[in-house]
Amino acid sequence: MRYLTATTLVICILTGVQGFTVPDEAAAAVTFYDEMSKVGPSWANALSSWHCPTPAGSSNVSCDPCGVDSWWGNFVHLGCRGGSTQDDATIPGRGIVTNIHITDEHITGPVPQQTCLFKNLKELDLDGGNLSGTIPEFLTTCFPDLNELDLSYNQLTGTVPAFISKITTMTELELESNKLTGTIPPELGSMPSLTSIRFENNKMVGTVPNSFSNLSDTLFIFFLYGNDFEGDLSAVSGANLGVVSTAYNPKLCGMVPASVRWAHGYNPLNTSLGMPCM
Repeated sequence: MRYLTATTLVICILTGVQGFTVPDEAAAAVTFYDEMSKVGPSWANALSSWHCPTPAGSSNVSCDPCGVDSWWGNFVHLGCRGGSTQDDATIPGRGIVTNIHITDEHITGPVPQQTCLFKNLKELDLDGGNLSGTIPEFLTTCFPDLNELDLSYNQLTGTVPAFISKITTMTELELESNKLTGTIPPELGSMPSLTSIRFENNKMVGTVPNSFSNLSDTLFIFFLYGNDFEGDLSAVSGANLGVVSTAYNPKLCGMVPASVRWAHGYNPLNTSLGMPCM
Protein backbone atom coordinates (compact mmCIF):
# COMPACT_ATOMS: atom_id res chain seq x y z
CA MET A 1 0.00 0.00 0.00
CA ARG A 2 1.40 3.37 -1.04
CA TYR A 3 0.10 6.67 0.33
CA LEU A 4 -0.97 9.49 -1.93
CA THR A 5 1.95 11.74 -2.75
CA ALA A 6 2.36 14.95 -4.66
CA THR A 7 4.73 13.18 -7.09
CA THR A 8 2.09 10.64 -8.07
CA LEU A 9 -0.45 13.39 -8.54
CA VAL A 10 1.86 15.41 -10.81
CA ILE A 11 2.47 12.36 -13.01
CA CYS A 12 -1.28 11.92 -13.47
CA ILE A 13 -1.76 15.58 -14.41
CA LEU A 14 1.19 15.71 -16.81
CA THR A 15 -0.04 12.64 -18.67
CA GLY A 16 -3.46 14.22 -19.08
CA VAL A 17 -5.20 11.50 -17.07
CA GLN A 18 -7.56 12.92 -14.47
CA GLY A 19 -9.92 10.12 -13.48
CA PHE A 20 -12.94 11.36 -11.59
CA THR A 21 -11.20 14.14 -9.64
CA VAL A 22 -10.44 17.67 -10.81
CA PRO A 23 -6.64 18.11 -10.49
CA ASP A 24 -6.90 21.06 -8.07
CA GLU A 25 -9.17 19.02 -5.82
CA ALA A 26 -6.81 16.06 -5.89
CA ALA A 27 -3.97 18.42 -4.99
CA ALA A 28 -6.03 19.66 -2.04
CA ALA A 29 -6.45 16.08 -0.82
CA VAL A 30 -2.70 15.55 -1.09
CA THR A 31 -1.96 18.64 0.97
CA PHE A 32 -4.66 17.91 3.53
CA TYR A 33 -3.32 14.42 4.13
CA ASP A 34 0.29 15.59 4.26
CA GLU A 35 -0.45 18.31 6.82
CA MET A 36 -3.08 16.67 9.01
CA SER A 37 -1.41 13.27 9.31
CA LYS A 38 1.42 15.07 11.11
CA VAL A 39 -0.90 16.62 13.72
CA GLY A 40 -1.17 13.41 15.69
CA PRO A 41 -1.97 9.70 15.57
CA SER A 42 -5.74 10.27 15.63
CA TRP A 43 -5.61 12.25 12.40
CA ALA A 44 -3.18 9.80 10.81
CA ASN A 45 -5.56 6.98 11.64
CA ALA A 46 -8.62 8.87 10.41
CA LEU A 47 -6.95 9.48 7.04
CA SER A 48 -5.32 6.06 6.75
CA SER A 49 -7.48 5.12 3.76
CA TRP A 50 -6.24 8.07 1.72
CA HIS A 51 -3.78 5.95 -0.19
CA CYS A 52 -2.73 4.74 -3.59
CA PRO A 53 -3.39 2.82 -5.68
CA THR A 54 -7.05 3.62 -6.07
CA PRO A 55 -9.06 0.37 -5.85
CA ALA A 56 -9.30 -1.50 -9.13
CA GLY A 57 -12.44 -0.66 -11.04
CA SER A 58 -12.96 2.62 -9.21
CA SER A 59 -10.85 4.78 -11.49
CA ASN A 60 -8.66 4.82 -14.59
CA VAL A 61 -5.78 6.51 -12.76
CA SER A 62 -3.62 5.43 -9.86
CA CYS A 63 -4.61 8.19 -7.43
CA ASP A 64 -8.19 9.41 -7.59
CA PRO A 65 -9.94 10.71 -4.42
CA CYS A 66 -13.40 10.90 -6.03
CA GLY A 67 -15.33 7.75 -6.90
CA VAL A 68 -17.57 6.82 -9.79
CA ASP A 69 -20.35 4.76 -8.28
CA SER A 70 -20.45 5.20 -4.51
CA TRP A 71 -21.94 7.64 -2.00
CA TRP A 72 -18.40 8.38 -0.79
CA GLY A 73 -15.19 8.80 -2.72
CA ASN A 74 -12.29 6.41 -3.00
CA PHE A 75 -10.94 8.01 0.20
CA VAL A 76 -13.03 7.27 3.28
CA HIS A 77 -14.59 10.40 4.84
CA LEU A 78 -14.49 12.28 1.52
CA GLY A 79 -17.35 12.68 -0.94
CA CYS A 80 -17.56 14.25 -4.40
CA ARG A 81 -21.29 14.41 -5.01
CA GLY A 82 -22.67 16.18 -8.04
CA GLY A 83 -25.75 17.89 -6.67
CA SER A 84 -26.50 21.23 -5.17
CA THR A 85 -26.86 20.05 -1.55
CA GLN A 86 -24.97 17.77 0.83
CA ASP A 87 -27.60 15.04 0.44
CA ASP A 88 -27.70 14.92 -3.36
CA ALA A 89 -26.32 11.56 -4.41
CA THR A 90 -25.69 12.35 -8.08
CA ILE A 91 -22.83 10.02 -9.02
CA PRO A 92 -20.35 10.61 -10.52
CA GLY A 93 -20.11 14.21 -9.47
CA ARG A 94 -18.14 17.01 -11.06
CA GLY A 95 -14.84 15.83 -9.61
CA ILE A 96 -15.10 18.37 -6.79
CA VAL A 97 -14.93 17.51 -3.09
CA THR A 98 -18.28 18.46 -1.55
CA ASN A 99 -18.36 16.44 1.68
CA ILE A 100 -15.86 15.95 4.48
CA HIS A 101 -17.33 13.60 7.09
CA ILE A 102 -14.69 12.55 9.65
CA THR A 103 -16.75 11.21 12.54
CA ASP A 104 -16.00 9.24 15.70
CA GLU A 105 -12.27 9.24 14.99
CA HIS A 106 -11.19 11.08 18.18
CA ILE A 107 -9.36 13.72 16.17
CA THR A 108 -7.60 16.37 18.25
CA GLY A 109 -6.59 20.02 18.06
CA PRO A 110 -8.65 23.00 16.90
CA VAL A 111 -11.04 22.90 13.96
CA PRO A 112 -8.38 22.74 11.24
CA GLN A 113 -8.01 25.64 8.87
CA GLN A 114 -6.63 23.12 6.38
CA THR A 115 -10.25 22.24 5.60
CA CYS A 116 -10.27 25.52 3.65
CA LEU A 117 -8.38 23.64 0.96
CA PHE A 118 -11.76 22.28 -0.10
CA LYS A 119 -13.48 25.43 -1.38
CA ASN A 120 -16.72 23.81 -2.51
CA LEU A 121 -17.83 21.96 0.62
CA LYS A 122 -21.52 21.41 1.22
CA GLU A 123 -20.95 19.37 4.38
CA LEU A 124 -18.26 19.69 7.06
CA ASP A 125 -18.83 17.01 9.69
CA LEU A 126 -16.16 16.54 12.36
CA ASP A 127 -18.31 15.14 15.15
CA GLY A 128 -17.28 12.57 17.75
CA GLY A 129 -13.74 13.80 18.26
CA ASN A 130 -11.70 15.71 20.82
CA LEU A 131 -11.51 19.01 19.00
CA SER A 132 -10.87 21.99 21.27
CA GLY A 133 -10.83 25.76 21.07
CA THR A 134 -13.53 28.01 19.69
CA ILE A 135 -15.63 27.92 16.53
CA PRO A 136 -13.41 29.66 13.96
CA GLU A 137 -14.46 32.58 11.78
CA PHE A 138 -12.67 31.19 8.73
CA LEU A 139 -15.68 28.89 8.24
CA THR A 140 -17.66 31.82 6.87
CA THR A 141 -15.07 32.83 4.29
CA CYS A 142 -13.91 29.37 3.25
CA PHE A 143 -17.33 27.75 2.89
CA PRO A 144 -19.90 30.27 1.61
CA ASP A 145 -22.07 27.46 0.19
CA LEU A 146 -22.01 25.15 3.22
CA ASN A 147 -25.27 23.30 3.96
CA GLU A 148 -24.31 21.33 7.06
CA LEU A 149 -21.89 22.14 9.87
CA ASP A 150 -21.56 19.37 12.44
CA LEU A 151 -19.02 19.94 15.21
CA SER A 152 -20.96 18.00 17.84
CA TYR A 153 -19.52 15.69 20.50
CA ASN A 154 -16.21 17.49 20.83
CA GLN A 155 -14.65 19.72 23.50
CA LEU A 156 -15.26 23.12 21.92
CA THR A 157 -15.46 26.16 24.18
CA GLY A 158 -16.52 29.78 23.86
CA THR A 159 -19.82 31.00 22.48
CA VAL A 160 -21.91 30.27 19.41
CA PRO A 161 -20.64 33.09 17.20
CA ALA A 162 -22.97 35.49 15.40
CA PHE A 163 -20.81 35.28 12.28
CA ILE A 164 -22.23 31.82 11.56
CA SER A 165 -25.28 33.65 10.19
CA LYS A 166 -23.17 34.79 7.24
CA ILE A 167 -23.42 31.27 5.80
CA THR A 168 -26.91 31.83 4.44
CA THR A 169 -27.04 28.47 2.65
CA MET A 170 -26.78 26.49 5.90
CA THR A 171 -29.61 24.11 6.68
CA GLU A 172 -28.16 22.12 9.59
CA LEU A 173 -26.22 23.58 12.54
CA GLU A 174 -25.17 20.82 14.93
CA LEU A 175 -23.11 21.93 17.95
CA GLU A 176 -24.43 19.62 20.66
CA SER A 177 -22.35 17.99 23.39
CA ASN A 178 -19.53 20.48 23.64
CA LYS A 179 -18.62 23.00 26.34
CA LEU A 180 -20.16 26.04 24.71
CA THR A 181 -21.30 28.95 26.88
CA GLY A 182 -23.13 32.23 26.38
CA THR A 183 -26.39 32.96 24.63
CA ILE A 184 -28.00 32.11 21.31
CA PRO A 185 -27.06 34.91 18.90
CA PRO A 186 -30.20 36.57 17.49
CA GLU A 187 -28.46 36.77 14.11
CA LEU A 188 -29.20 33.07 13.59
CA GLY A 189 -32.82 34.06 13.08
CA SER A 190 -31.85 35.70 9.79
CA MET A 191 -30.64 32.44 8.22
CA PRO A 192 -33.22 31.68 5.54
CA SER A 193 -32.61 27.95 5.13
CA LEU A 194 -32.10 26.61 8.66
CA THR A 195 -34.05 23.40 9.25
CA SER A 196 -32.09 21.94 12.17
CA ILE A 197 -30.50 23.59 15.23
CA ARG A 198 -28.91 21.45 17.92
CA PHE A 199 -27.49 23.03 21.07
CA GLU A 200 -28.16 20.25 23.59
CA ASN A 201 -25.70 19.29 26.32
CA ASN A 202 -23.71 22.49 26.50
CA LYS A 203 -23.53 25.25 29.12
CA MET A 204 -25.55 27.88 27.33
CA VAL A 205 -27.83 30.47 28.93
CA GLY A 206 -30.36 33.13 28.02
CA THR A 207 -33.55 33.11 26.00
CA VAL A 208 -34.59 31.91 22.57
CA PRO A 209 -34.26 35.12 20.52
CA ASN A 210 -37.41 36.73 19.15
CA SER A 211 -35.72 36.68 15.75
CA PHE A 212 -36.34 32.93 15.62
CA SER A 213 -39.89 33.76 14.56
CA ASN A 214 -38.29 34.36 11.15
CA LEU A 215 -37.50 30.64 10.95
CA SER A 216 -41.15 29.58 11.00
CA ASP A 217 -41.09 28.35 7.39
CA THR A 218 -37.95 26.24 7.74
CA LEU A 219 -37.15 25.13 11.31
CA PHE A 220 -38.03 21.46 11.89
CA ILE A 221 -35.52 20.20 14.50
CA PHE A 222 -34.78 22.28 17.60
CA PHE A 223 -32.79 20.79 20.50
CA LEU A 224 -32.13 22.73 23.71
CA TYR A 225 -31.79 19.82 26.19
CA GLY A 226 -29.33 20.09 29.07
CA ASN A 227 -28.43 23.78 29.17
CA ASP A 228 -29.57 26.68 31.34
CA PHE A 229 -31.90 28.47 28.95
CA GLU A 230 -34.68 30.61 30.37
CA GLY A 231 -37.92 32.30 29.40
CA ASP A 232 -40.66 31.07 27.08
CA LEU A 233 -40.63 29.49 23.64
CA SER A 234 -42.99 31.91 21.94
CA ALA A 235 -40.35 32.71 19.31
CA VAL A 236 -40.90 29.29 17.72
CA SER A 237 -44.67 29.18 18.11
CA GLY A 238 -45.18 29.58 14.37
CA ALA A 239 -42.66 26.93 13.33
CA ASN A 240 -43.70 23.56 11.92
CA LEU A 241 -41.46 21.66 14.34
CA GLY A 242 -41.12 17.92 13.92
CA VAL A 243 -38.61 17.11 16.66
CA VAL A 244 -37.76 19.06 19.81
CA SER A 245 -35.81 18.54 23.02
CA THR A 246 -36.35 20.92 25.93
CA ALA A 247 -35.74 18.93 29.15
CA TYR A 248 -33.22 19.89 31.83
CA ASN A 249 -33.51 23.64 31.40
CA PRO A 250 -35.02 24.57 34.79
CA LYS A 251 -35.64 28.20 33.84
CA LEU A 252 -37.66 27.54 30.68
CA CYS A 253 -41.20 28.59 31.47
CA GLY A 254 -44.48 29.91 30.17
CA MET A 255 -47.17 28.59 27.88
CA VAL A 256 -46.00 25.76 25.65
CA PRO A 257 -46.69 26.56 21.99
CA ALA A 258 -48.57 23.87 20.08
CA SER A 259 -45.61 23.68 17.69
CA VAL A 260 -43.50 22.46 20.62
CA ARG A 261 -46.06 20.45 22.57
CA TRP A 262 -47.01 18.23 19.63
CA ALA A 263 -43.52 17.78 18.22
CA HIS A 264 -41.83 14.41 18.61
CA GLY A 265 -39.60 14.25 21.66
CA TYR A 266 -41.20 17.03 23.67
CA ASN A 267 -40.61 16.45 27.36
CA PRO A 268 -40.89 19.20 30.01
CA LEU A 269 -38.82 17.22 32.53
CA ASN A 270 -36.90 19.54 34.85
CA THR A 271 -38.28 22.69 33.25
CA SER A 272 -41.01 25.12 34.29
CA LEU A 273 -42.74 24.92 30.93
CA GLY A 274 -46.48 25.24 31.37
CA MET A 275 -46.01 27.45 34.42
CA PRO A 276 -45.97 31.27 34.48
CA CYS A 277 -42.59 32.89 34.04
CA MET A 278 -41.75 34.80 37.22
